[in-house]
Amino acid sequence: MMRSVGALGVVIGVGLFTAACGSASQLEGELEGPGLEAMWDKPGTQDPNGTPKDAWHAWKGRVVEALQRPLFQEQDMSDPESEPKLNPEVLALGFLEDPGGQEVFDHAFRCAVEEGVAVTIDGHEYKGRGAVIGASSWAQGGLSMSVITNVLECVIAFVNDMNEGVSVLLTGPHVNDDPAEHHGFIYSEAVWCANAFTVTSSSTGAATVTYDVDVDVYVTKSFARRCEYNPAAALAQRYCYKAGSCGLNYRGFLEDYPTECEVDGDPKYGRYKCNGKACTMTWLTDPKAPWCEPRRGPD
Repeated sequence: MMRSVGALGVVIGVGLFTAACGSASQLEGELEGPGLEAMWDKPGTQDPNGTPKDAWHAWKGRVVEALQRPLFQEQDMSDPESEPKLNPEVLALGFLEDPGGQEVFDHAFRCAVEEGVAVTIDGHEYKGRGAVIGASSWAQGGLSMSVITNVLECVIAFVNDMNEGVSVLLTGPHVNDDPAEHHGFIYSEAVWCANAFTVTSSSTGAATVTYDVDVDVYVTKSFARRCEYNPAAALAQRYCYKAGSCGLNYRGFLEDYPTECEVDGDPKYGRYKCNGKACTMTWLTDPKAPWCEPRRGPD
C-alpha cells in the first residue's frame, strides 16, 4: 500500500523540524537525512512496548531455539477448526513457566505469527500480529537464521521498562504494513541489526551449546538532537538491564555509514540494509523518549 501525508501532516512536520533544529542550515541538513521520512505515513507495523529488559535478556537465547522449531503440533484434520496446540518442544523451553518468559514469548508470537492466529494457554491468549514478512511459516517449521534475526529485531524494538505511554513503529524491507495510520510516528530513533550466535560451555563436564543475541544499533542524528543526552547512554538505558552485559553494540550515527547502511528503496519509508542484511528502523510518537532522561540513583 502506498501511503502519503496530508497537508496537516506536512505543516506539523515542518513546524517541528524548525523548532527542533533552529537555523535554516540545520533544517536543510535534517532534510537531507532520514528526518525527511518523518513527514510521510510510512508503511510498517506499530505496537505498544511490551518486553521488560531483564525478561528479554533472560530468555532471548531460548527465543532463537524456539524459532528453529515448528511452533505448533500437526493439526488434527478431523477437526480443522480447532485451536492449534503448541509443539511440546517449544513448551519444554520453559517460557510459559515464568512471568518474564511469558512476556517475551507473547511478543515473539505477535511479531512472527500471522494476524488472526491465536492460542490460549492457562487463560492467556497469545495473538499473532504478523509483523515480520516470511515469519508466519514458523507455525509449521523452523525459520531460517535471516528471518529469525528479523523476528529478534521486532522483539528488541519493544524492549524497555516503560509500562505505558510508549508506542513504537517498525519499518524495514522485511516489515509488514499493518492497516493502521502511522502519521503520529514522525520521530526517528535508530536502525537495529540483530545477530544470533552459539555459546559453548562445559560447566557440568559435558559441552552444552546455547544461543545468545547481540544487536548493532545506528542512532539517527535527529534522535540525538532531540534526546539532549548521550545517545549511546540513552539507548543503553532503554535496552540494557545492567552495565556491560546486554550485547548492545552502539555503532554511532546512521548518517555516518552511507555505504555500510544503505537505503533500500524510497528513503522516506525508513528501510535500511546494513552490511547487506535487512534491518529494522524504529520511530516514536514523542520527540523526547523516556530513556533520554539520565538515570537517577543506582542501577
